[in-house]
Amino acid sequence: MSELRPAEIILCDTTFVSLQERAGQRPETIAHWPHEALDRVDHAILALSVFSLAEIRAGRIYAGWGETRSERQEARLRAFLLVPLDEAILDQYARLHAWNLKGHSIQHNDLWIAASAISRTLPLVSRMSRAPWIFGGGPGVMVRW
Repeated sequence: MSELRPAEIILCDTTFVSLQERAGQRPETIAHWPHEALDRVDHAILALSVFSLAEIRAGRIYAGWGETRSERQEARLRAFLLVPLDEAILDQYARLHAWNLKGHSIQHNDLWIAASAISRTLPLVSRMSRAPWIFGGGPGVMVRW
C-alpha cells in the first residue's frame, strides 16, 4: 500500500502560465517538454504571484482582449493559489534587487516572482528555454529536466 503525500505547491512564472494556457488549444506547444516535468506540474498545486497576475492582466489590456476572452482567462487563473505581497517577499526582493544592481540584468517583475518563491520556499517553474525549468531545493539551487 502506497503512502499518500501532500501535493507539492509550485509557483508558476508568467511565461509558463501563458504557455500552459496556450497548450489547451495547441498541445504541440508543450509536447516536447520532458514527461518528468509535466508529471510534476500535473500533480502539484499551482500557485501564482500577484506580480504574474498583474503581468498577465497587463498583457491582456495591451493586446486589446475583449470582455468574454478576458473573463475566460480570469476563470482559469482563479484555479491557482494566489501568493499575496507581504513583508517576507519585500525583504527577499530587496536582497535580490541589491544583487541585481551589481551588474545583473534580471527584469524587476522576475525578481518579484523569484522573491515570492524564495520567501515561501516554493519551487518556481519557468519556461526560460525550450523546456520548463523548476527552481527549488533552496535558494540558488536549480533543477532542469
